[in-house]
Amino acid sequence: MKSILKLAFAVGLSVAAGSAPAPAQTVVLDGLGSSAFFLEAGLAANYSGGAINAPCVWSENTNAVVATDSSTGSSLTDKGSAWVAWTKGSDGTCATAGNIYAYLQTDSVVGNRCLFNSNLSAGRECYITYPTTPASPAGLILSGGTANCGTTGECALPSTVVTALNSSTQLVNFAGTDIRPEDAEFAIARATTACNTPVATGSQYLGLGYANGGAIDSYTNTGSFFNVINFTLPTTVPHVTLVGATPIIVTVNGTSAGFGGYSNISSQTLAYFLDGTYSYTGQVATPTATDLPAWVYLREPLSGTYNTLEYNVPNRLGTIGGSSPTFATSQDVGANQITSGQKNCNSTFTAPLSNPMNIATASSGARQRAIGTGQELAAVKANANGNSLGYGFWSAANFAGFAGVTTAKYYTVDSIDPLGAGGTIPTTSTQLANVNLSSTANGTYPIWSLLRMVNVDTSLNTTVADLATAAGDFVTASHPDFVTPANMNVVRSHFLPPAGSGLPTTLSDGSKQLHSGSAVACSSTETGGDVGGVVIGLTSSSYTQSPLTLSDEYYCTHTSTTGQTGHRR
Repeated sequence: MKSILKLAFAVGLSVAAGSAPAPAQTVVLDGLGSSAFFLEAGLAANYSGGAINAPCVWSENTNAVVATDSSTGSSLTDKGSAWVAWTKGSDGTCATAGNIYAYLQTDSVVGNRCLFNSNLSAGRECYITYPTTPASPAGLILSGGTANCGTTGECALPSTVVTALNSSTQLVNFAGTDIRPEDAEFAIARATTACNTPVATGSQYLGLGYANGGAIDSYTNTGSFFNVINFTLPTTVPHVTLVGATPIIVTVNGTSAGFGGYSNISSQTLAYFLDGTYSYTGQVATPTATDLPAWVYLREPLSGTYNTLEYNVPNRLGTIGGSSPTFATSQDVGANQITSGQKNCNSTFTAPLSNPMNIATASSGARQRAIGTGQELAAVKANANGNSLGYGFWSAANFAGFAGVTTAKYYTVDSIDPLGAGGTIPTTSTQLANVNLSSTANGTYPIWSLLRMVNVDTSLNTTVADLATAAGDFVTASHPDFVTPANMNVVRSHFLPPAGSGLPTTLSDGSKQLHSGSAVACSSTETGGDVGGVVIGLTSSSYTQSPLTLSDEYYCTHTSTTGQTGHRR
């Protein structure tokens, strides 16, 4: 499934600071979710300067770690790479264990769903199992080799750790996610709504036609898939811990005669490539161009990456109908999808037209589905045609595979550079040291999201807070992967998604976790969806987007409300 990318994690069982030492083999964090936190989460758990300080680490990339969900009546499984970190046991070695921290890399929506289905009052309906015969460590987190186990290298996974993780009473207690739980729940609701049918009366958001218990398959990697399974949010708002914010990078591979000949793409043009209206490389600049065929790679609709791009570019609010409709279209099924044959619905509008998605376009190129950021970016890199377009959340690890690929680059979007690297995909230490994420910090770049950790408790989990803090310590010149919360100057307006169960009755932008504790007037815990929310400055000097002209802090101070909620792009 997803390959290693940035970092992934989220919430767990409370471990109070200063409490007595935990008994042997205590599973403190057992979670899954987005690839966006995978690397830094593992590094943060291992960090000797952090509060967790788990020196023993094991990782695997054979998809042997499995999340099983039985909520549909069948045992459906999702797999991915994983890591486990643990403190040394009573004998002072990594052959035994004290506290255990584990993470399975799947997807934002899969992570949220498994977390909430594991904590149902009727009993756990989702759980994670680790192989009883673990593979040798893959070196995904530490690269020093097994000879340096417990210092700079990874270790064999002890059977006692496996037994503790596989206990029949062990609950999933955290999820890593690129989008809020409300947005994840909406993604499932939309996926299971009948194809081309509004998710709610009058909504521009149309259903995708997948069955509850069905799967979304990969075209680029046969056999890869994610299950589509319903879940319901709890009546109490789960606690969400912010980790940082990062942009989605639009990446192309092609010579100067194709995609390589351009450096910028507008949001509207990008929407047309994503929905199949445009399929020639020259249409980046000229709508009438009919030159080289383009190959466009799309993510699965349960991905936080997909949803962040979907609601900030193609499916942002738009004028429906008319000769020149704007936005309100989709990577799958959109109200303004100009070429009806590009909608991923069958002729009776009951199910997806193509699963795995592989829809030919007018240029004789295609729009094809990849599962996970690793598959997505690998497809862009490997396309023999040389004119491919895809996307992924930025991180040094995610884009490391483009080293030496001279025909690949990234585009500015609406003339805003997400990295400050002038289109060159940064892979060397010199290039990475020059990465500037200021256009995410000030909200001018249009495609970004906050990275989060979620737990079912309503209060902050101290171990999760420790992990988030330690993860921020790994935002360095060699790993400039995200903007830490203290350096964010903007927040997105929160809103009530138009479909889903267990959604909040009140909304709050929750900006108190951002900008070094600024926006103190906005003191309510954030609630509601925010993917594709209008960008609002936290302070009067921050960037604000029309029609919102006041900073969120000023608004809260002068209206005694929870912020400028209810606004989408």
